[in-house]
Amino acid sequence: MHRLRSVRLSVFILWGVLTTVSLYVRPLFPVDETRYAAVAWEMWVRDDFLVPYLNGEPYSHKPPLLFWLMQLSWWLFGVNDWSLRLISPLFSLAALYLSGAVARALWPERKRVVALTPLLLLGSFFWMIYSTLTMFDMMLAFFALLGIYSLLKLVASGLALKYWALLGIAIGGGILSKGPVILMHILPVALLCPWWLKTAGLRWKHWYFGLIAAVLIGAAIALGWAIPAGIVGGETYRNAIFLGQTSGRLVKSFAHQSPWWWYLEILPLLLLPWLLWKPLWAGLRKLTYQDSGIRFCLAWTIPVFIAFSLVSGKRIHYLLPLVPALILIVARAVDEVAEVDLWEQSHSVVMAVFGLLGTVLMLLPWLNDAYQWRAELSLISPVWGGLLVIVAVILGLIKAKAAQDSVIYVCAASVIASITVFGGFFEVKADRFDTKPAAQTIAALMDENKAIAFYGSKYHGQYHFAGRLKQAITHISNFADLYDWAKLHQTGYIIVTYKDSEPLPSSLISYQFSFKSQNIGLLSSQVLLANTAAVPFFASVELSRIMDDPEKSD
Repeated sequence: MHRLRSVRLSVFILWGVLTTVSLYVRPLFPVDETRYAAVAWEMWVRDDFLVPYLNGEPYSHKPPLLFWLMQLSWWLFGVNDWSLRLISPLFSLAALYLSGAVARALWPERKRVVALTPLLLLGSFFWMIYSTLTMFDMMLAFFALLGIYSLLKLVASGLALKYWALLGIAIGGGILSKGPVILMHILPVALLCPWWLKTAGLRWKHWYFGLIAAVLIGAAIALGWAIPAGIVGGETYRNAIFLGQTSGRLVKSFAHQSPWWWYLEILPLLLLPWLLWKPLWAGLRKLTYQDSGIRFCLAWTIPVFIAFSLVSGKRIHYLLPLVPALILIVARAVDEVAEVDLWEQSHSVVMAVFGLLGTVLMLLPWLNDAYQWRAELSLISPVWGGLLVIVAVILGLIKAKAAQDSVIYVCAASVIASITVFGGFFEVKADRFDTKPAAQTIAALMDENKAIAFYGSKYHGQYHFAGRLKQAITHISNFADLYDWAKLHQTGYIIVTYKDSEPLPSSLISYQFSFKSQNIGLLSSQVLLANTAAVPFFASVELSRIMDDPEKSD
């Protein structure tokens, strides 16, 4: 029990360090985080908690749970940038502890698996990255894990009613987080129960009827929002939330072709840095299908992985809810390693890799001066790389007394590695990802009753929350409409995004801001109407509309 409390404390401390540094070193990330904050902000301004809005239009692409939680954070702490960014990390923390509970339900006699699972999950780079991003995927991963836990407790309790209710809540929470995709993560493993359980005595008819009841409970929770929201939002919004997030999204996915084996290529990324850890490979050889816990994890991952591979629209974060299952297999494999001597320096290879990474970061400014890769690389402080080298050397020299020590060392080094890489990056790039300067200028112009238009393929709401805007920005995608708008709003301004090489004379821009690898410019209507020199630029932007939007995400 003392060792388990020590693990929980270690998880909390490392999670806290990762979250705090992330909040400190980077702004809200465009375009996803800024867009979701904008939706919550418009709901807040409208005092409308049923229908999400983005730039004055109903936003049907995602369910409302994340937006509700953002508004709850503002109700508790006032409108700010930081509290909404704690939502995903808090779901991550809850999932870390819940993963230990799932391990206990799968292998109640294996205390080491229970202790190691949260640390192994936290130490995974993929999990760490999405723990700090304000998106829907970590919420979905939590509710999927809650559903998995409910299934295991149902088996252990003889189908107790409270766990059917908990399963229904997990399904409902998952639907309100990211739509019906939660069923993909829960139903296959539930339907395959006769294969992974192989235990007599379970009443299968009751099991499958219970699954139907749990799905209906989850659907009722989701419909408790969707029906009134559909009535208030109108026919277009109603069709979008009932059809657009299911059949419509499946149809759209086939327009973004990726090969079926794409997920197989990136699968190793989900398990870094643990693939470099010797005890994992030593233990994997000893695993067997006779272990019902291993069968359960395979039933959890393989059907979902195959289904996602067959759908051509692919994103790496779709696999996030499967990472706990992979980590459970890793923890079970590590538990097979009994040799005490193996643990003493089992983490040395991982620390050597981290030390090499830190050395590269530390020398990067001088290497860049010599080879002239990118100018901003010379601005990265060697302190970031030096910190990682120091941590890697210290932890690499310490001998681990047991598996728990080795896992904690690698997990801590992984957190420090993430902090140093992203800290160094945002030290020189944070201002290029911060939409506040442009948004505050737009807000000041709106306060002077200046109309604002956005010219381009799509406006993602990246200025609304940062500028606390209370008016919509007119979106215009072709030059003829833009010219007509400028004639009607001659005191207005037009937001344009452009590269230094594009044919827009800088003398025509009233305000200019750096944004990623481009620039954001504010061009006055009067200047546009008076200067034909801007026409080639707007023509080139209009032509680019035939290409896919590079900032579109799901």
